[in-house]
Formats: sequence, C-alpha cells, structure tokens
Amino acid sequence: MQSAAMAEARLRGAPVYPVLDVVWDVRGYTPAARGVYSPSARDTGIGHVTAVTRPGGWGEIVYGSGVRKGKLDAVTTEVSISDIDRTLIDMLETYDPRGSAANISWASPGLVEADWEPLFRGIVSDWTREGLYTTLELKTDDTVLRTIVPSAIFSRTEWASTFDGTIFGTNMPLVMGIHDAFLLTARGMVPAVNIRYDKDIGYWWLASLGNLVDIRRVYYDGDAQDASGWTIIEVLPGYQPDEGVVVCFDCEGPDADGLAVGASLTSPAQILRTVLEEYVYRDPPLGAWRGDASIIDDTSWDATIAYFTARGFDCGRRFGGSQDAKSAAEVIQSFLDSYPYTRIWWTPLGKLSLGVMDPDDVDPDATRWLELDKHHEGGQVPFAPGDQREVYTHVKQPYMWSAADQKFESAYEAHDVAALPEKVTLNVDNPWTQARFNNE
Repeated sequence: MQSAAMAEARLRGAPVYPVLDVVWDVRGYTPAARGVYSPSARDTGIGHVTAVTRPGGWGEIVYGSGVRKGKLDAVTTEVSISDIDRTLIDMLETYDPRGSAANISWASPGLVEADWEPLFRGIVSDWTREGLYTTLELKTDDTVLRTIVPSAIFSRTEWASTFDGTIFGTNMPLVMGIHDAFLLTARGMVPAVNIRYDKDIGYWWLASLGNLVDIRRVYYDGDAQDASGWTIIEVLPGYQPDEGVVVCFDCEGPDADGLAVGASLTSPAQILRTVLEEYVYRDPPLGAWRGDASIIDDTSWDATIAYFTARGFDCGRRFGGSQDAKSAAEVIQSFLDSYPYTRIWWTPLGKLSLGVMDPDDVDPDATRWLELDKHHEGGQVPFAPGDQREVYTHVKQPYMWSAADQKFESAYEAHDVAALPEKVTLNVDNPWTQARFNNE
C-alpha cells in the first residue's frame, strides 16, 4: 500500500504523521466543508489542520475481522480531537453528520495526497465528549449491505395490471445460474411472479429482474408445458393457467455480460461478485452488466474466482422474491457459511477482499491466499495447521436448492475418502451449490 514517494520520505528520515480527513455532510449546511485533523497544526497538502488531535488520541485500527472469523464485520477505530472552543462538538450535535466520509492516512511534508499511505477508509458513525476533547468514532461504510437484494420492489403504480396484489411491496426476483432438475423431479425449480393476468393485455409472469434468463420449461402446478427458449413467460389467451395455479420454470442464465445469449454464469464466487457489483452497490441495470465496481478488490476476487472455477464449483441462486428476501450482508454470510475456508474482509482502501485458506498449499501466495497457520482461531475453520483434505472420511452435502419448494431437492454423499478408522462427517447447508441435475 506504500507509495514509492512515501518509502523515499521514510528513508531520508522525513517526519511521518497520521492525518484524519473528514468531508462533513451536514444536510446542506457546511460550516467546514472539510475537516483535517493531525497531531500538530501543519500544512498537510490538502489544507491547514482544522484542529489538532489529543496526545495518544489515535485508536487502534483493527483490520482482519473478516479474516479471523467467517463473518464480515465493520472495521472500527476512533480519533480524539482537542476541541477547547467546542466548535466540533457543537457542529456534531446541531447537524448530526453521521455517515460523513472519513479517511486516515500516513502523511509526510511535501507529499501530495496521492502519495499518502492509506490506513482507513470509512465513515463517521458516532462521537463522544470527554472534558476538552471530542472523540470521533469511525467505521467502514457497510450501510448498503443492510439493503435487500435486489433492491427493486413491485409497486402498485408500476404494476397496476398485476392480478395478485400480494406481490406489492415485495422484492423482485433475481435468478442466476442453471436451475433444472427435470429428470429428477419434473416440477420446476423456480417460482414465477404473475405481473399480468388479463385477456386484453396478456398473461405474463416475471422470471428474473431484467429478464436475463432463458426459460427452458414452464410448469402449471407441477405439470410441464410445451415451451422453451423464452426470456419472459408470456402465455397466449386460451393457454393460460387457471387463477391460483402455481407457475414454475426451469432456466439458465445470464452469461458473463448479463445477457441470455452466452454460457450461463455458474461459479459461486463470480455470482456473489456480480450481485454485489450490479445489484447492491449500483441500481439494477437496464441492460448488460457494467463490470468492475470500486467496492471490489479485483486482484483477490479474480484469484478466488479462478480457484473456484478450476475446481468445478457450480451454483444456481434466486435472490429476492417474497420467499427469499435477504439483505446483502445475509447473502455474503450465506456464502461464508457455505464455504468455511473462504474469508471476506475490508481493506485499508475500504474495498471488499476475498481469499481462500487452502490447506493443500503449504506456501500460499500471500497476495492471494490466506496463511492457514495464522487464521484458524475460534474453531471457525474446519481444519487446523498441518491438516490435509484427506482427513474427511465421510462427506454429506445437500445440493440442488429449489427456490420453488424452498428446500434441497437431493444430496451428495461420499464415503471412504481416506483410509482412516474413525468416521468424520462434514455437513454444511450450502445454497451456493449445484441447482441442476447433470445426467440429463
């Protein structure tokens, strides 16, 4: 993270000091558009210091919460600022600028901001007052992760022709991957949402937000209909199901560009990344996906996606809908629970990084993977340093999650993976797994 200019400054003995830079967002009124706080009142390169910090008033920045545990926690820290004239605390209590962007960096005289060494990127979450000091509490900005995926909802004004009014206020469904178990169940894997039921304007069911999937088959109460190749379920008059009949479908898509023309995207890690980029940190796209988002640490995600792809991981997921409306944080947590050897954490630049603990690699690449012997605390990782994958003699894994039935349609079970006398079972509920029957 250190720039060449910062490294040179350190070598020549230049003083290095922390700087807190806050862009205050106070609901349209900005008494100080930018607050700069440092141990002394010097010119920092972005302007003079607004106020100096309390001696020893820099709290520890705890990174790696998502590394030590299989849970993505916000990184927190605090900075105590000398506020004798109460300028800062009065502004905080009057205008409540929670959520203002806050950055902490190592700075040095003569270095421009681009050459500073980033330590923390986040927001102001709260503050406290003690004597002559005001303490700012900071955390990484995880606000958007509390929103539902996808965020688009069925509103009465936009979908007035909907026959079933119970969908109003629910989140639109988003289907990704291949959902097909025709030879196993012949009932349809994914429920469709009725958006029109009228002899004049048509009989329509929404498969996925943006209509990015290719419909293979449609089912009325589990009975397959003669239909395929659709991108939206549109039924001609005379062929519509009776009112109240459950419409389900099998499908595949979208492809790597968000369209329904290429090979379906099925890697769990790639699907999670796409959901975060296209439906969490951006508004739902109107057409093709827009690609890399600033929240993603590209290097680590690219490496982990390649790891998943090389090992043949396969996934089909449905997000949103009245049956499965979860927040972005819950979606991320379900991925971490499904793959206990993966970790997602915040970087000093405020990006999301993804890594794998690979027990088969005794000397992992530090730029991509996590070192297993340093991150096995609390029993969160289902192996310890020195273990290999062969310790498991019995593996039972549910797979083929049916969004229509809200359950796993089948399971995978393997015995005698290794010649150990005792029986070891790893049983993980994994909705980020195969949603198709391969022997078709």
